[in-house]
Amino acid sequence: MSLEGVVNRILLFRPDLSREDVLKRIKEKKEDMEGYLTDETAARIVATELGVEVPQEFFKTEIPIKDVVSGLNDVTVTGRVIAVHSPKTFIRSDMTRGTVAHLHIADKTGAIKVVLWNDKTSLIETKKLVEGQIIKVSHGYIEEGLDGKPELHVGSRGEFQVSPLNVKECDYPRITRFVKKIAEIRRKTRASVVGTVQHVSPVSTFERSDGSRGKVMRLCLSDETGRVTAVFWNEKVDELGDIRRGDSLQILNGRAKEGLNGQLELHVEKSTQIETSHTAKNANVSDIKEEGGPITVEGVVVTTPKTTQVITVRNEKVTVTSFDLEDNTGKIRVSVWRKLTEVVKDTGAGTLIRINNAYVKKGFADQLELTSRRCTSIEILSKRTRTQST
Repeated sequence: MSLEGVVNRILLFRPDLSREDVLKRIKEKKEDMEGYLTDETAARIVATELGVEVPQEFFKTEIPIKDVVSGLNDVTVTGRVIAVHSPKTFIRSDMTRGTVAHLHIADKTGAIKVVLWNDKTSLIETKKLVEGQIIKVSHGYIEEGLDGKPELHVGSRGEFQVSPLNVKECDYPRITRFVKKIAEIRRKTRASVVGTVQHVSPVSTFERSDGSRGKVMRLCLSDETGRVTAVFWNEKVDELGDIRRGDSLQILNGRAKEGLNGQLELHVEKSTQIETSHTAKNANVSDIKEEGGPITVEGVVVTTPKTTQVITVRNEKVTVTSFDLEDNTGKIRVSVWRKLTEVVKDTGAGTLIRINNAYVKKGFADQLELTSRRCTSIEILSKRTRTQST
């Protein structure tokens, strides 16, 4: 029923459109995605954009990962778990705690990040979801991640099946294809590893044959079996962000090759996926001397938080709240964005707070200030003013 069934459903709920209109939209959607969508998936996206709900039974039981795009709802995907990351807590606007965790799954067409929210994270905490399993994720929804790639989110409606019926083990890539120990990496192969950053070299720029500029950065990654130099190229340097010694780094689908010095290198290119887990250090205000992060800072709100709306470079209207934070060593300006504004907007001067995973950047007049990112959380510790030293 696939494509034909979706087209008929759109026409049923949108009588203002002709069949030719619908088929034209589907064709344009496939062209927009440069041929990466099947007819069925493109039709589903068009239905969503037109406000037409299409029941899951209209589609194949399994959508290949390569066909997953941002904007899809009620998605079912089957894949092998190739990496699992521990849950993290955050503070909601109503001051209650939430939890989020993620894992990566893969089928023979590709890999995708799966994000679990709140009670679903218990499946990781209780080890019901572990690396190597084949799982079916039902009733998920697709959102664009910070890296621009689609992510499969699983909320209250989402369901997991471990080792689902009628699924053949041999149809899914073995985990050894994705995650290896560093000592197992061989030259001229694709490899995925998880390790700890030991050393980061400065970014270098170079000129290509066409006169354009490129950039490259190297770091040393280690696990219990050895060390390897990871080489990041061009946009992957930017995607890596503020990486530093002690951070955890996962590289999926890197290219192993021999370096100029004859040593093994793992090259991170456009097709490679990376995932970082920064180690946030506790800091006093006086310790903040340069841009970067993440850091965790505890202090007292000393000015009334001021909330405004701004337009981002993507023409998105967002809310930002700013205030001054002080500890026993100094004072710094803080700006928090989006949902975190609800946490601090009603806090008065004298409120003791802890800002977890904040980042330092230059603000007005090149003064350093703290700013929030997606990983940032804020805890209200006390409404009482802490005594400040002079």
